Amino acid sequence: MKKEQLIKLADKYSKNNCTTAEKEAVELFFQKLQKKGKDLTIDLSVEKRDELFLKITTEINSSNFRVRKLFYKVSKIAAVAVLFISIPLVTIFYGIGKNETINQMTAKSEIKNILLPDGSQVILNSNSSISYSENFKQNRKLKLTGEAFFKVVKNPKQPFVVETSQFKTKVLGTSFNVKAYPSTINIVSVVTGKVEVSSKENSAYKSILIKNQRLSCNNLEVAQLSIDDAKDFNAWTKNILIFQNSSLKETALTLENQFNVTILFEKRELEDLRITGKFKEENLNNILNSIALVKQLEIQFLTKNKIYVREKE
Repeated sequence: MKKEQLIKLADKYSKNNCTTAEKEAVELFFQKLQKKGKDLTIDLSVEKRDELFLKITTEINSSNFRVRKLFYKVSKIAAVAVLFISIPLVTIFYGIGKNETINQMTAKSEIKNILLPDGSQVILNSNSSISYSENFKQNRKLKLTGEAFFKVVKNPKQPFVVETSQFKTKVLGTSFNVKAYPSTINIVSVVTGKVEVSSKENSAYKSILIKNQRLSCNNLEVAQLSIDDAKDFNAWTKNILIFQNSSLKETALTLENQFNVTILFEKRELEDLRITGKFKEENLNNILNSIALVKQLEIQFLTKNKIYVREKE
């Protein structure tokens, strides 16, 4: 945003000619500067600066007490803020004063390694997303859709919380996996340490998990605790797919995300068939052929990315 545009906006504010959105933007802008303690650079004379600031404070004096108090606290900042050259217009109107959220996401067949501001590590599986606030070090909470493996830096004063549509998982320092794709059973699996899982629907429900334990749940109304090998919980991060009594519907979802395909079934009954198997760095054709052989199915590629599954004739 150019200096002249900022000056024009400040002048409009002082004359009460701003739109509601512009007025809110100016107030939020100065509030954000106060919070961050910005020291802005100017290149105009002190006389010109004071003249512009007088126009602003005239409007402030006629505003409500809360706004006046805010602007008096930041008077020195405000005096130079109207001359700040490098802040883009989009930042002023859409970013300043808001609780900024950082979003990280992956497409199908993509896996992303993410380093969070507190030093914790996230491996985000395909077709997944996380979001967290800009001040994550002071507020270690994030939201997850899809699947991710977390390796959390220990900080007893700031618990690390992963929130999905169904539950919250709270830890101090550990490594664990959360699988929470929409419309599927959600699973929390602990590789090291200890986590606490609580229901978003039922505040009375809490479960403590330790290494080798996993909790499978559907809104935590029906929760199943099991013990498995912790090495398998994040096998997908090593390009290993493990299916343990998984329905073909669940298996298809995993393969769709892993290989960026769409899998259709001839009958609903086929979706309920269950398989168990481990595939290490296998291509899609080999996996599908193995499933077809065991379950007496036929696999047909309608297009490169669309697959049709039916009973073998």
